[in-house]
Amino acid sequence: MPPRRFSPSPAKLCLFASVLLFIVLFWRLGSATFWDPDEAHYAQTSREMIERGDWLAPYYNGSPFFDKPALFHVLQASAMLALGPTELAARIVPALAALALVGLTAWAGASLVSLETGLVAALLLAMNPGLFGLSRYAILDTLFTAFTFGGAALLSVAAVRGRRALEWGGYALLALAVLVKGPLALVLCGLTLLVACVWSADARRRLLSLHWAMGLGLVIGLAAPWFLYMLARFGDAFVQGYVLDENLRLYGSSRFANQPGPLFYTQILLVGMLPWTGLLLGRLVDDLRASWRGGAPLDTVEVLLWSWVGAILVFFSGSTFKLDHYVFPTAPALCLLCARAWLEACADPASPRHAGARVGLRLIGPLLLLVGIGASIFVVARLELPRAAIAVPIAVASCGALLTAGRDGRGGASPAALWLTTVAMLAVYGGVVGFAMPALEARKVVPDVARWVAARAETERIAAYGLNRWAPAFRFYVSRPTTFLDDPLEAAAFVRAREPFYCVMTREGLAELETAGLALRVVYEREGLWATSGRALWRRQLPPAHFVVVTRGDSVVAAAD
Repeated sequence: MPPRRFSPSPAKLCLFASVLLFIVLFWRLGSATFWDPDEAHYAQTSREMIERGDWLAPYYNGSPFFDKPALFHVLQASAMLALGPTELAARIVPALAALALVGLTAWAGASLVSLETGLVAALLLAMNPGLFGLSRYAILDTLFTAFTFGGAALLSVAAVRGRRALEWGGYALLALAVLVKGPLALVLCGLTLLVACVWSADARRRLLSLHWAMGLGLVIGLAAPWFLYMLARFGDAFVQGYVLDENLRLYGSSRFANQPGPLFYTQILLVGMLPWTGLLLGRLVDDLRASWRGGAPLDTVEVLLWSWVGAILVFFSGSTFKLDHYVFPTAPALCLLCARAWLEACADPASPRHAGARVGLRLIGPLLLLVGIGASIFVVARLELPRAAIAVPIAVASCGALLTAGRDGRGGASPAALWLTTVAMLAVYGGVVGFAMPALEARKVVPDVARWVAARAETERIAAYGLNRWAPAFRFYVSRPTTFLDDPLEAAAFVRAREPFYCVMTREGLAELETAGLALRVVYEREGLWATSGRALWRRQLPPAHFVVVTRGDSVVAAAD
Protein backbone atom coordinates (compact mmCIF):
# COMPACT_ATOMS: atom_id res chain seq x y z
CA MET A 1 0.00 0.00 0.00
CA PRO A 2 1.49 3.40 -0.92
CA PRO A 3 1.98 5.69 2.07
CA ARG A 4 -0.90 8.01 2.78
CA ARG A 5 0.04 11.68 2.72
CA PHE A 6 0.01 13.44 6.03
CA SER A 7 -1.61 16.80 5.35
CA PRO A 8 -2.35 18.88 8.43
CA SER A 9 -3.88 22.24 7.72
CA PRO A 10 -1.20 24.89 7.21
CA ALA A 11 -2.86 27.17 9.76
CA LYS A 12 -2.83 24.49 12.49
CA LEU A 13 0.75 23.49 11.77
CA CYS A 14 1.97 27.11 11.81
CA LEU A 15 0.07 27.86 15.03
CA PHE A 16 1.44 24.84 16.90
CA ALA A 17 4.98 25.28 15.61
CA SER A 18 5.09 29.02 16.28
CA VAL A 19 3.76 28.78 19.84
CA LEU A 20 6.00 25.81 20.64
CA LEU A 21 9.16 27.44 19.28
CA PHE A 22 8.41 30.71 21.06
CA ILE A 23 8.00 28.94 24.42
CA VAL A 24 10.95 26.63 23.90
CA LEU A 25 13.43 29.13 22.51
CA PHE A 26 12.57 32.71 23.35
CA TRP A 27 10.05 33.17 26.19
CA ARG A 28 11.87 34.80 29.12
CA LEU A 29 15.17 33.88 27.52
CA GLY A 30 17.12 36.62 29.28
CA SER A 31 15.19 36.80 32.55
CA ALA A 32 17.32 34.38 34.59
CA THR A 33 20.87 34.97 35.69
CA PHE A 34 23.35 32.37 34.52
CA TRP A 35 22.45 28.85 35.66
CA ASP A 36 25.55 26.93 34.80
CA PRO A 37 29.14 27.99 35.38
CA ASP A 38 29.89 27.39 31.70
CA GLU A 39 27.37 30.07 30.74
CA ALA A 40 29.12 32.77 32.74
CA HIS A 41 32.54 31.51 31.65
CA TYR A 42 31.65 31.77 27.98
CA ALA A 43 29.82 35.07 28.38
CA GLN A 44 32.75 36.63 30.25
CA THR A 45 35.14 35.42 27.55
CA SER A 46 33.00 37.07 24.88
CA ARG A 47 32.75 40.28 26.88
CA GLU A 48 36.53 40.39 27.25
CA MET A 49 36.80 39.91 23.49
CA ILE A 50 34.94 43.22 23.12
CA GLU A 51 36.87 44.97 25.87
CA ARG A 52 40.26 43.91 24.54
CA GLY A 53 39.36 44.52 20.91
CA ASP A 54 40.95 41.15 20.15
CA TRP A 55 38.50 39.14 18.04
CA LEU A 56 40.82 36.21 17.31
CA ALA A 57 42.16 35.01 20.65
CA PRO A 58 39.64 34.33 23.44
CA TYR A 59 40.62 35.47 26.96
CA TYR A 60 39.01 34.75 30.32
CA ASN A 61 39.80 36.86 33.38
CA GLY A 62 42.78 38.31 31.55
CA SER A 63 44.33 34.95 30.58
CA PRO A 64 44.20 33.10 27.23
CA PHE A 65 41.27 30.70 27.07
CA PHE A 66 42.12 27.63 25.00
CA ASP A 67 38.97 25.61 25.66
CA LYS A 68 37.37 26.04 22.23
CA PRO A 69 37.99 27.96 18.98
CA ALA A 70 36.86 31.57 18.66
CA LEU A 71 33.81 31.53 16.35
CA PHE A 72 31.16 31.08 19.04
CA HIS A 73 32.68 33.90 21.08
CA VAL A 74 32.81 36.14 18.01
CA LEU A 75 29.09 35.61 17.39
CA GLN A 76 28.21 35.98 21.07
CA ALA A 77 30.30 39.13 21.37
CA SER A 78 28.57 40.53 18.29
CA ALA A 79 25.21 39.97 19.99
CA MET A 80 26.56 41.74 23.09
CA LEU A 81 27.62 44.70 20.99
CA ALA A 82 24.08 44.93 19.67
CA LEU A 83 22.12 44.15 22.87
CA GLY A 84 24.58 44.91 25.65
CA PRO A 85 26.46 42.45 27.91
CA THR A 86 23.27 40.81 29.15
CA GLU A 87 21.93 37.30 29.63
CA LEU A 88 19.68 37.75 26.60
CA ALA A 89 22.62 38.70 24.41
CA ALA A 90 24.64 35.75 25.68
CA ARG A 91 21.82 33.28 24.96
CA ILE A 92 20.42 34.62 21.69
CA VAL A 93 23.05 32.85 19.56
CA PRO A 94 22.21 29.35 20.92
CA ALA A 95 18.49 30.12 20.58
CA LEU A 96 18.82 31.23 16.96
CA ALA A 97 21.07 28.25 16.22
CA ALA A 98 18.37 25.96 17.63
CA LEU A 99 15.80 27.63 15.40
CA ALA A 100 18.08 27.08 12.40
CA LEU A 101 18.55 23.44 13.42
CA VAL A 102 14.79 22.88 13.41
CA GLY A 103 14.65 24.38 9.93
CA LEU A 104 17.56 22.24 8.72
CA THR A 105 15.83 19.13 10.04
CA ALA A 106 12.66 20.01 8.17
CA TRP A 107 14.65 20.60 4.98
CA ALA A 108 16.64 17.39 5.33
CA GLY A 109 13.49 15.32 5.87
CA ALA A 110 11.73 16.96 2.94
CA SER A 111 14.73 16.51 0.64
CA LEU A 112 15.60 12.94 1.61
CA VAL A 113 12.14 11.46 2.25
CA SER A 114 9.06 13.69 1.94
CA LEU A 115 7.70 17.05 2.99
CA GLU A 116 5.52 15.33 5.57
CA THR A 117 8.54 13.63 7.13
CA GLY A 118 10.41 16.92 7.35
CA LEU A 119 7.50 18.73 8.99
CA VAL A 120 6.86 16.01 11.57
CA ALA A 121 10.57 15.62 12.37
CA ALA A 122 10.95 19.38 12.85
CA LEU A 123 8.00 19.43 15.24
CA LEU A 124 9.42 16.48 17.19
CA LEU A 125 12.76 18.26 17.46
CA ALA A 126 11.06 21.46 18.61
CA MET A 127 9.58 19.57 21.56
CA ASN A 128 12.81 17.69 22.35
CA PRO A 129 14.10 18.28 25.93
CA GLY A 130 17.67 18.62 24.69
CA LEU A 131 16.75 21.45 22.34
CA PHE A 132 14.85 23.22 25.12
CA GLY A 133 17.73 22.99 27.57
CA LEU A 134 20.63 23.80 25.27
CA SER A 135 18.92 26.64 23.42
CA ARG A 136 18.64 28.44 26.78
CA TYR A 137 22.27 27.88 27.82
CA ALA A 138 24.88 30.36 26.67
CA ILE A 139 27.13 27.56 25.45
CA LEU A 140 28.04 26.43 21.95
CA ASP A 141 26.39 23.02 21.53
CA THR A 142 23.33 24.08 19.52
CA LEU A 143 25.52 26.14 17.19
CA PHE A 144 27.94 23.24 16.77
CA THR A 145 25.06 20.84 16.10
CA ALA A 146 23.45 23.19 13.58
CA PHE A 147 26.70 23.47 11.60
CA THR A 148 27.67 19.79 11.90
CA PHE A 149 24.26 18.28 11.18
CA GLY A 150 23.64 20.92 8.52
CA GLY A 151 26.87 19.99 6.77
CA ALA A 152 26.07 16.28 7.03
CA ALA A 153 22.55 16.91 5.71
CA LEU A 154 23.82 18.82 2.68
CA LEU A 155 26.32 16.08 1.91
CA SER A 156 23.64 13.40 2.30
CA VAL A 157 21.22 15.15 -0.05
CA ALA A 158 24.05 15.70 -2.53
CA ALA A 159 24.87 11.98 -2.48
CA VAL A 160 21.38 10.45 -2.27
CA ARG A 161 19.50 12.86 -4.53
CA GLY A 162 22.35 13.69 -6.90
CA ARG A 163 22.30 17.41 -6.10
CA ARG A 164 26.07 17.69 -6.38
CA ALA A 165 26.34 21.46 -5.89
CA LEU A 166 25.13 21.10 -2.30
CA GLU A 167 28.22 19.22 -1.20
CA TRP A 168 30.32 22.40 -1.27
CA GLY A 169 27.92 24.08 1.12
CA GLY A 170 28.20 20.98 3.31
CA TYR A 171 31.97 21.29 3.47
CA ALA A 172 31.68 25.00 4.29
CA LEU A 173 29.31 24.25 7.19
CA LEU A 174 31.69 21.60 8.50
CA ALA A 175 34.50 24.17 8.43
CA LEU A 176 32.35 26.49 10.55
CA ALA A 177 31.67 23.59 12.94
CA VAL A 178 35.42 23.08 13.28
CA LEU A 179 35.79 26.77 14.13
CA VAL A 180 33.12 26.35 16.82
CA LYS A 181 34.30 23.17 18.56
CA GLY A 182 37.36 21.90 16.74
CA PRO A 183 38.10 18.81 14.62
CA LEU A 184 35.36 16.86 16.42
CA ALA A 185 33.03 17.74 13.53
CA LEU A 186 35.31 15.92 11.08
CA VAL A 187 35.64 12.94 13.42
CA LEU A 188 31.86 12.50 13.72
CA CYS A 189 31.26 12.86 9.98
CA GLY A 190 34.21 10.60 9.16
CA LEU A 191 32.96 7.85 11.48
CA THR A 192 29.46 8.13 9.98
CA LEU A 193 30.90 7.85 6.48
CA LEU A 194 32.90 4.78 7.48
CA VAL A 195 29.95 3.03 9.14
CA ALA A 196 27.58 3.75 6.24
CA CYS A 197 30.08 2.58 3.62
CA VAL A 198 30.73 -0.69 5.46
CA TRP A 199 27.01 -1.26 6.07
CA SER A 200 25.48 -0.63 2.66
CA ALA A 201 26.81 -1.03 -0.87
CA ASP A 202 24.34 1.53 -2.19
CA ALA A 203 25.35 4.05 0.48
CA ARG A 204 29.01 3.39 -0.33
CA ARG A 205 28.45 3.94 -4.04
CA ARG A 206 26.56 7.18 -3.52
CA LEU A 207 28.78 8.63 -0.82
CA LEU A 208 32.05 7.85 -2.57
CA SER A 209 30.80 9.68 -5.66
CA LEU A 210 31.32 12.97 -3.78
CA HIS A 211 34.57 14.94 -3.90
CA TRP A 212 35.79 14.08 -0.41
CA ALA A 213 39.46 14.92 -0.97
CA MET A 214 38.69 18.34 -2.39
CA GLY A 215 36.07 18.85 0.31
CA LEU A 216 38.53 18.06 3.07
CA GLY A 217 40.94 20.49 1.47
CA LEU A 218 38.24 23.15 1.53
CA VAL A 219 37.47 22.51 5.21
CA ILE A 220 41.17 22.71 6.10
CA GLY A 221 41.64 25.82 3.99
CA LEU A 222 38.78 27.61 5.75
CA ALA A 223 39.45 26.44 9.31
CA ALA A 224 43.22 25.99 9.56
CA PRO A 225 44.24 29.68 9.47
CA TRP A 226 42.81 30.32 12.95
CA PHE A 227 44.64 27.33 14.43
CA LEU A 228 47.89 28.33 12.75
CA TYR A 229 47.49 31.88 14.03
CA MET A 230 46.96 30.66 17.59
CA LEU A 231 49.96 28.34 17.29
CA ALA A 232 52.16 31.17 16.05
CA ARG A 233 50.93 33.54 18.76
CA PHE A 234 50.93 31.23 21.80
CA GLY A 235 53.20 28.38 20.76
CA ASP A 236 53.47 25.46 23.15
CA ALA A 237 50.85 26.92 25.50
CA PHE A 238 48.23 26.49 22.76
CA VAL A 239 49.41 22.95 21.99
CA GLN A 240 49.27 21.96 25.64
CA GLY A 241 46.07 23.81 26.50
CA TYR A 242 43.93 23.11 23.43
CA VAL A 243 45.33 20.19 21.45
CA LEU A 244 46.37 18.01 24.39
CA ASP A 245 44.30 19.08 27.43
CA GLU A 246 40.99 19.96 25.79
CA ASN A 247 40.96 17.22 23.18
CA LEU A 248 43.26 14.21 23.53
CA ARG A 249 43.65 14.08 27.31
CA LEU A 250 40.04 15.01 27.94
CA TYR A 251 38.90 12.09 25.78
CA GLY A 252 41.43 9.46 26.76
CA SER A 253 42.75 10.16 30.26
CA SER A 254 41.01 9.86 33.62
CA ARG A 255 41.21 13.52 34.65
CA PHE A 256 37.87 13.54 36.47
CA ALA A 257 36.60 11.07 39.04
CA ASN A 258 33.09 9.58 39.35
CA GLN A 259 32.38 9.53 35.62
CA PRO A 260 29.31 7.56 34.42
CA GLY A 261 29.60 4.16 32.77
CA PRO A 262 29.55 3.17 29.08
CA LEU A 263 25.73 3.00 28.89
CA PHE A 264 25.33 6.58 30.10
CA TYR A 265 24.63 8.07 26.68
CA THR A 266 22.24 5.28 25.72
CA GLN A 267 20.20 6.15 28.78
CA ILE A 268 20.37 9.85 27.93
CA LEU A 269 18.99 9.22 24.45
CA LEU A 270 16.17 7.00 25.69
CA VAL A 271 15.06 9.54 28.28
CA GLY A 272 15.62 12.49 25.97
CA MET A 273 13.30 11.08 23.30
CA LEU A 274 10.30 10.76 25.65
CA PRO A 275 7.43 10.29 24.93
CA TRP A 276 8.59 8.95 21.55
CA THR A 277 11.11 6.49 23.01
CA GLY A 278 8.87 3.48 22.37
CA LEU A 279 8.43 4.52 18.75
CA LEU A 280 12.19 4.88 18.29
CA LEU A 281 12.87 1.46 19.81
CA GLY A 282 10.07 -0.02 17.71
CA ARG A 283 11.65 1.40 14.58
CA LEU A 284 15.00 -0.07 15.57
CA VAL A 285 13.41 -3.49 16.09
CA ASP A 286 11.60 -3.28 12.75
CA ASP A 287 14.80 -2.35 10.93
CA LEU A 288 16.77 -5.14 12.61
CA ARG A 289 14.06 -7.70 11.82
CA ALA A 290 13.98 -6.60 8.19
CA SER A 291 17.76 -6.93 7.93
CA TRP A 292 18.01 -10.29 9.69
CA ARG A 293 15.20 -11.92 7.72
CA GLY A 294 16.88 -11.17 4.41
CA GLY A 295 14.04 -9.06 3.08
CA ALA A 296 14.38 -5.75 1.33
CA PRO A 297 17.54 -4.01 2.62
CA LEU A 298 17.22 -0.73 4.44
CA ASP A 299 17.21 2.22 2.09
CA THR A 300 20.24 4.51 2.06
CA VAL A 301 18.48 7.27 4.01
CA GLU A 302 17.74 4.89 6.88
CA VAL A 303 21.32 3.64 6.80
CA LEU A 304 22.68 7.19 6.97
CA LEU A 305 20.43 8.16 9.87
CA TRP A 306 21.31 5.12 11.96
CA SER A 307 25.00 5.46 11.04
CA TRP A 308 24.98 9.06 12.29
CA VAL A 309 23.35 8.07 15.57
CA GLY A 310 25.57 5.03 16.06
CA ALA A 311 28.83 6.82 15.27
CA ILE A 312 28.11 9.63 17.75
CA LEU A 313 26.86 7.26 20.45
CA VAL A 314 29.85 4.91 20.22
CA PHE A 315 32.42 7.70 19.98
CA PHE A 316 31.28 9.55 23.08
CA SER A 317 30.57 6.37 25.03
CA GLY A 318 34.26 5.56 24.63
CA SER A 319 35.35 8.84 26.20
CA THR A 320 36.58 8.90 29.79
CA PHE A 321 34.88 12.27 30.30
CA LYS A 322 31.12 12.47 29.76
CA LEU A 323 28.58 15.27 29.79
CA ASP A 324 24.96 14.60 28.89
CA HIS A 325 24.73 17.20 26.12
CA TYR A 326 27.64 15.79 24.11
CA VAL A 327 25.28 13.44 22.23
CA PHE A 328 22.79 16.17 21.34
CA PRO A 329 23.89 16.07 17.63
CA THR A 330 21.99 12.76 17.40
CA ALA A 331 18.66 14.50 18.08
CA PRO A 332 17.80 15.62 14.50
CA ALA A 333 18.48 12.14 13.10
CA LEU A 334 16.49 10.47 15.87
CA CYS A 335 13.55 12.78 15.17
CA LEU A 336 13.75 11.97 11.46
CA LEU A 337 13.70 8.25 12.27
CA CYS A 338 10.67 8.71 14.51
CA ALA A 339 8.90 10.80 11.89
CA ARG A 340 9.40 8.13 9.24
CA ALA A 341 8.21 5.43 11.60
CA TRP A 342 5.13 7.38 12.65
CA LEU A 343 4.06 8.30 9.10
CA GLU A 344 4.59 4.80 7.72
CA ALA A 345 2.74 3.18 10.63
CA CYS A 346 -0.15 5.61 10.15
CA ALA A 347 -0.24 4.98 6.42
CA ASP A 348 -0.09 1.17 6.58
CA PRO A 349 -1.33 0.05 10.03
CA ALA A 350 -1.58 -3.63 9.05
CA SER A 351 1.91 -4.14 7.60
CA PRO A 352 4.17 -6.57 9.54
CA ARG A 353 7.08 -4.32 8.56
CA HIS A 354 5.91 -1.71 11.11
CA ALA A 355 4.82 -4.00 13.94
CA GLY A 356 7.43 -2.65 16.37
CA ALA A 357 6.60 0.95 15.54
CA ARG A 358 2.91 0.29 16.16
CA VAL A 359 3.67 -1.07 19.62
CA GLY A 360 5.78 2.00 20.33
CA LEU A 361 3.03 4.30 19.14
CA ARG A 362 0.55 2.73 21.54
CA LEU A 363 2.95 3.52 24.39
CA ILE A 364 2.88 7.29 23.80
CA GLY A 365 -0.40 7.87 25.59
CA PRO A 366 0.34 5.61 28.58
CA LEU A 367 3.81 7.15 28.94
CA LEU A 368 2.35 10.67 29.03
CA LEU A 369 -0.28 9.53 31.50
CA LEU A 370 2.29 7.94 33.82
CA VAL A 371 4.62 10.93 33.57
CA GLY A 372 1.75 13.27 34.38
CA ILE A 373 0.59 11.24 37.39
CA GLY A 374 4.12 10.82 38.70
CA ALA A 375 4.89 14.51 38.22
CA SER A 376 1.67 15.47 40.04
CA ILE A 377 2.71 13.47 43.09
CA PHE A 378 6.21 14.87 42.91
CA VAL A 379 5.06 18.50 42.61
CA VAL A 380 2.72 18.16 45.59
CA ALA A 381 5.00 16.09 47.83
CA ARG A 382 8.54 17.15 46.99
CA LEU A 383 8.81 20.45 45.11
CA GLU A 384 8.41 23.88 46.60
CA LEU A 385 6.56 25.57 43.73
CA PRO A 386 3.48 27.80 43.46
CA ARG A 387 0.18 25.95 43.73
CA ALA A 388 -0.67 26.78 40.15
CA ALA A 389 2.23 24.57 39.02
CA ILE A 390 0.01 21.51 39.58
CA ALA A 391 -1.76 22.45 36.34
CA VAL A 392 1.28 21.30 34.36
CA PRO A 393 1.29 17.58 35.29
CA ILE A 394 -2.53 17.56 35.14
CA ALA A 395 -2.37 18.82 31.56
CA VAL A 396 0.24 16.19 30.65
CA ALA A 397 -1.79 13.40 32.25
CA SER A 398 -4.96 14.60 30.51
CA CYS A 399 -3.27 14.52 27.11
CA GLY A 400 -1.99 11.03 27.88
CA ALA A 401 -5.43 9.85 28.95
CA LEU A 402 -7.08 11.24 25.82
CA LEU A 403 -4.48 9.61 23.63
CA THR A 404 -4.68 6.28 25.45
CA ALA A 405 -8.46 6.23 25.09
CA GLY A 406 -8.45 7.25 21.41
CA ARG A 407 -11.75 6.44 19.75
CA ASP A 408 -10.21 4.95 16.63
CA GLY A 409 -8.32 2.38 18.71
CA ARG A 410 -5.03 3.19 17.01
CA GLY A 411 -3.43 4.95 19.96
CA GLY A 412 -0.49 6.96 18.70
CA ALA A 413 -0.97 5.86 15.10
CA SER A 414 -3.17 8.83 14.31
CA PRO A 415 -2.66 12.56 13.68
CA ALA A 416 -4.14 13.31 17.11
CA ALA A 417 -0.99 11.88 18.73
CA LEU A 418 1.12 14.66 17.26
CA TRP A 419 -1.12 17.48 18.44
CA LEU A 420 -1.83 16.05 21.91
CA THR A 421 1.86 15.41 22.50
CA THR A 422 2.66 18.96 21.40
CA VAL A 423 0.11 20.32 23.88
CA ALA A 424 1.61 18.18 26.65
CA MET A 425 5.15 19.38 25.93
CA LEU A 426 3.95 22.98 25.72
CA ALA A 427 2.57 22.56 29.22
CA VAL A 428 5.87 21.08 30.45
CA TYR A 429 8.09 23.80 29.02
CA GLY A 430 5.67 26.54 29.95
CA GLY A 431 5.71 25.22 33.52
CA VAL A 432 9.50 25.06 33.64
CA VAL A 433 9.88 28.62 32.39
CA GLY A 434 6.90 30.02 34.26
CA PHE A 435 7.24 28.25 37.63
CA ALA A 436 10.51 26.34 38.11
CA MET A 437 12.98 28.88 36.75
CA PRO A 438 11.65 31.83 38.80
CA ALA A 439 11.66 29.64 41.93
CA LEU A 440 15.29 28.71 41.32
CA GLU A 441 16.18 32.29 40.51
CA ALA A 442 14.82 33.48 43.86
CA ARG A 443 17.32 31.19 45.61
CA LYS A 444 20.41 32.34 43.72
CA VAL A 445 22.48 34.98 45.51
CA VAL A 446 25.95 34.93 43.95
CA PRO A 447 24.97 37.46 41.23
CA ASP A 448 23.61 39.79 43.93
CA VAL A 449 26.77 39.38 46.02
CA ALA A 450 28.88 40.16 42.97
CA ARG A 451 26.85 43.27 42.16
CA TRP A 452 27.19 44.42 45.78
CA VAL A 453 30.96 44.17 45.50
CA ALA A 454 31.01 45.86 42.09
CA ALA A 455 29.00 48.82 43.42
CA ARG A 456 31.48 49.45 46.26
CA ALA A 457 34.86 48.40 44.94
CA GLU A 458 36.98 51.21 43.54
CA THR A 459 40.69 50.41 43.77
CA GLU A 460 40.22 47.34 45.96
CA ARG A 461 41.39 43.96 44.74
CA ILE A 462 38.65 41.37 44.13
CA ALA A 463 38.93 37.69 45.02
CA ALA A 464 36.78 34.58 45.37
CA TYR A 465 37.80 31.79 47.71
CA GLY A 466 36.52 28.25 47.21
CA LEU A 467 33.47 29.21 45.13
CA ASN A 468 34.01 26.28 42.76
CA ARG A 469 31.05 26.17 40.33
CA TRP A 470 29.97 29.72 41.07
CA ALA A 471 33.34 31.39 40.46
CA PRO A 472 32.58 32.18 36.77
CA ALA A 473 29.18 33.67 37.68
CA PHE A 474 30.81 35.87 40.31
CA ARG A 475 33.43 36.97 37.78
CA PHE A 476 30.81 37.93 35.22
CA TYR A 477 28.58 39.91 37.55
CA VAL A 478 31.37 41.63 39.47
CA SER A 479 32.71 42.80 36.10
CA ARG A 480 36.22 43.24 37.50
CA PRO A 481 39.44 41.19 37.25
CA THR A 482 39.20 38.57 39.98
CA THR A 483 41.73 36.39 41.76
CA PHE A 484 40.42 32.85 42.25
CA LEU A 485 41.75 31.25 45.41
CA ASP A 486 41.39 27.58 46.29
CA ASP A 487 44.31 26.96 48.63
CA PRO A 488 44.46 28.43 52.18
CA LEU A 489 48.09 29.38 51.66
CA GLU A 490 47.21 31.35 48.54
CA ALA A 491 44.37 33.01 50.43
CA ALA A 492 46.70 33.93 53.27
CA ALA A 493 49.18 35.53 50.89
CA PHE A 494 46.37 37.48 49.23
CA VAL A 495 44.93 38.74 52.53
CA ARG A 496 48.29 39.76 54.02
CA ALA A 497 49.26 41.93 51.07
CA ARG A 498 49.06 45.67 51.73
CA GLU A 499 46.39 46.59 49.18
CA PRO A 500 42.72 46.62 50.32
CA PHE A 501 40.42 43.93 49.00
CA TYR A 502 37.00 42.34 48.88
CA CYS A 503 36.84 38.54 48.93
CA VAL A 504 33.68 36.44 48.61
CA MET A 505 33.43 32.96 50.14
CA THR A 506 31.13 30.75 52.15
CA ARG A 507 30.89 30.81 55.94
CA GLU A 508 32.74 27.49 55.95
CA GLY A 509 35.57 29.04 53.97
CA LEU A 510 35.68 31.97 56.37
CA ALA A 511 35.94 29.63 59.37
CA GLU A 512 38.78 27.79 57.66
CA LEU A 513 40.75 31.00 57.10
CA GLU A 514 40.07 32.28 60.61
CA THR A 515 41.33 29.00 62.02
CA ALA A 516 44.52 29.63 60.05
CA GLY A 517 44.93 32.91 61.99
CA LEU A 518 43.68 35.43 59.42
CA ALA A 519 41.82 38.48 60.75
CA LEU A 520 38.86 39.12 58.45
CA ARG A 521 35.81 41.35 58.73
CA VAL A 522 32.44 40.46 57.19
CA VAL A 523 30.91 43.41 55.37
CA TYR A 524 28.07 41.64 53.59
CA GLU A 525 26.30 38.30 53.97
CA ARG A 526 23.59 36.46 52.07
CA GLU A 527 21.93 33.08 52.45
CA GLY A 528 20.96 31.19 49.34
CA LEU A 529 21.48 28.50 46.73
CA TRP A 530 24.66 26.49 46.41
CA ALA A 531 23.38 23.59 44.28
CA THR A 532 22.55 24.35 40.64
CA SER A 533 20.10 21.50 40.04
CA GLY A 534 16.42 20.92 40.69
CA ARG A 535 17.32 19.64 44.16
CA ALA A 536 17.24 23.28 45.24
CA LEU A 537 13.44 23.15 44.87
CA TRP A 538 12.93 20.15 47.17
CA ARG A 539 10.84 20.80 50.24
CA ARG A 540 13.34 18.91 52.39
CA GLN A 541 16.47 20.45 50.94
CA LEU A 542 19.92 20.71 52.42
CA PRO A 543 20.61 23.76 54.59
CA PRO A 544 21.25 26.82 52.41
CA ALA A 545 24.75 28.17 52.01
CA HIS A 546 25.89 31.38 53.69
CA PHE A 547 27.88 33.58 51.34
CA VAL A 548 29.96 36.36 52.84
CA VAL A 549 32.04 39.24 51.55
CA VAL A 550 35.06 39.92 53.73
CA THR A 551 37.83 42.46 53.93
CA ARG A 552 40.77 42.96 56.25
CA GLY A 553 39.84 43.55 59.87
CA ASP A 554 40.54 42.68 63.47
CA SER A 555 37.05 41.39 64.20
CA VAL A 556 34.02 39.95 62.53
CA VAL A 557 30.93 42.12 62.66
CA ALA A 558 27.38 41.53 61.56
CA ALA A 559 26.48 42.94 58.19
CA ALA A 560 23.24 44.50 57.05
CA ASP A 561 21.51 42.78 54.19
